[in-house]
Amino acid sequence: MSRRIGVLFGSALFVFYCTAIGVYLLLRPWTGRAGLPGFLGSGFVRGFISGLGLIHLFAGFADLRVLSRSLQGGDPPPPAGDR
Repeated sequence: MSRRIGVLFGSALFVFYCTAIGVYLLLRPWTGRAGLPGFLGSGFVRGFISGLGLIHLFAGFADLRVLSRSLQGGDPPPPAGDR
């Protein structure tokens, strides 16, 4: 039982991490304080960073779906390398 709790806690922590970092990376480049000079301040780089945020959000939501299915079915989610 303790292994199941550990796996569920790890999956929930991963969902929280991906969601928090995804929202931060999605919104941070477009705030008024993100004025970097030259290439780093260009729309391409800011869009790239926002794209990384979207990837994190999709990964978090996909893992949340796996986690919710495992809670409904009673089976622990597979380890991160086996998906």
